[in-house]
Amino acid sequence: MDIEVTSVSRRPQKMANAAAAAFVISQEDIRRSGATTIPDLLRMVPGVQVARIDANKWAVSIRGFNGRFANKLLVLKDGRSIYTPLFSGVYWEQHDTPLDDIERIEVIRGPGAAMWGANAVNGVINIITRSAAETQGGLLTAGGGSQEQGFGSLRYGFKLGSTSDLRLYAQYANRAAGELPNGSNNHDAWQSGSFGFRMDSRLSARDSLTVQGDVFSGSFDENYTLYQLPTLTDPRYSWSQDSTARTEGGNLLTRWQRNLSGTDSLSLQIYYDHYRSSKTILDETRNTVDLDFQHRFSLGNRQALIWGLGYRYSHDHTGQTRFISLNTTDQGINLFSAFLQDEISLIPDTLSLILGARLEHNDFTGFEVQPNGRLIWTPSPRHSFWGSISRAVRTPSRGDQDIRYRFKTLSPAETGLPVPLRLEIDGTSAFRSETVIAYELGYRSQLRQDLTIDLTLFFNQYEHLRVRQEGVQGNETTNAVLRYPLSNDMHGHTYGAELSATWRPTDWWRLQAAYSYLCAIMHLDNGSSDEINRRNAAAGSPRHQGSLRSGFDLGKQLELDFWLRAVDRVANIDTVSIPGYVTMDARLAWKPVKTLELSLVGRNLFQQRHPEYIPEFINTTASEVPRGVYGKLTLKF
Repeated sequence: MDIEVTSVSRRPQKMANAAAAAFVISQEDIRRSGATTIPDLLRMVPGVQVARIDANKWAVSIRGFNGRFANKLLVLKDGRSIYTPLFSGVYWEQHDTPLDDIERIEVIRGPGAAMWGANAVNGVINIITRSAAETQGGLLTAGGGSQEQGFGSLRYGFKLGSTSDLRLYAQYANRAAGELPNGSNNHDAWQSGSFGFRMDSRLSARDSLTVQGDVFSGSFDENYTLYQLPTLTDPRYSWSQDSTARTEGGNLLTRWQRNLSGTDSLSLQIYYDHYRSSKTILDETRNTVDLDFQHRFSLGNRQALIWGLGYRYSHDHTGQTRFISLNTTDQGINLFSAFLQDEISLIPDTLSLILGARLEHNDFTGFEVQPNGRLIWTPSPRHSFWGSISRAVRTPSRGDQDIRYRFKTLSPAETGLPVPLRLEIDGTSAFRSETVIAYELGYRSQLRQDLTIDLTLFFNQYEHLRVRQEGVQGNETTNAVLRYPLSNDMHGHTYGAELSATWRPTDWWRLQAAYSYLCAIMHLDNGSSDEINRRNAAAGSPRHQGSLRSGFDLGKQLELDFWLRAVDRVANIDTVSIPGYVTMDARLAWKPVKTLELSLVGRNLFQQRHPEYIPEFINTTASEVPRGVYGKLTLKF
């Protein structure tokens, strides 16, 4: 109940006073989980769906609509948005952050658009790194195993005079390919490396400054099934091709904060982000500049207000290929925003009303308004009840309006036509924002000194969801074309429950449990017949998920951790289903001296391998998640 969160109201507050479904993954949770990537860490959060598509791709969402290009989730790193406007989603493989540098990961389930803006439809994930002052001295990690073939990082923090601290880091990881159902390797191994810094300065008694940046590079093996119109020199309609995607980029963030009093403050944040991704089916280069200002102040003894202004400009260049192209190769996107939230104490320390809204203007649909109202009742320090009503939008992406995706070519023998038939998905300039009205109820309690629970119930009503329209016939010189324009012709609702609990039976044993239930019901509008996307939206995320973590402190030198997970079946991509699975990770750590830790981790121990997801698009090949083991050394100096 006393855990601090900042992502709910953009200010520090105790979990007991947060009127939202919040979950915090602490640094201790990260260290003892045995996970090596951020998506794998998110599996411990109720309501979050995580599925590994292949060795270097994940599908991550909150409360449904999961997929490689899940677009209803806003992900931040130290306040810097890391989604791409190309499809409003996240390239998780590009954000291989050193886990030892993360202070905590705050996960807000449910709309966070009133505070954070568009695309925070079903939730917000905020990755918060540790300050330079908290990471003084050196840290060396190294290890390897069956899947994590080799990895290592080096971090060193030191003081710059009496008012500043600096942290430098570098890391590298080489990961093996996943496995196909027959046990052979898929072509999806990957390597990544990065280095960066963070400097925190105390400019005065009231002013602080943070400057941080990263540079990264990676290569990712991929396997595609590609389609083409046959030629005299190449009569093939389709073939399988192994290729290697490459990505590189960097970012620089500066944040200034002035504390006006114990509760009032000003902050200004500016960041620049650049990345380039080169793939067989699409090249993308993007540059983003973002400015964010906020002012927090008290109005009397019973009102706490926060307001802010923001501007973001993102420019991309996309390399056209014969498989994917956009109407324009270069485009800049502007986003203007303003928000205001007022927290009113109706009964001091007992009952509070939170009203807020965000106004945004984007280049696709113009102005969007995203309000929310929340009420929290805390009858005692150990119990809190809250409820909320929110509206959020998922604004169109470049892909929704401009894309031409030529995903398959059929021969005359398959169609009965005299010429080949090419199938393609086309964006449309008339594509609108997807919307949700969300209703939530929550209860959070410390039932005993050693037992806490957190329960959330939700109901979400969606409108204008994305589907494909009926195919439109067209003819070109040497072939026919069947186009599927994108449209907003689906609506529906989801409802469910999420429960988490922490129990510490003794000083040396800790149990953490999580369970989530999700039901999605979708309907097509205007005579649309896109049953594939309707079924994927309705059944593409597991209905039941459960997690149980058990941590033992066996004296001062030994730690033993178990992580049991159960995931329900997923009916995805037409009539194909992914069976449910139960698996477990285990970790044994030994500290022969205070500065040295040796650990052995086994992952996905119950099966030799298991599938978790099938890609939305037929051009990519999924792999199954294999059993794995690795060893790790951590040395502080």
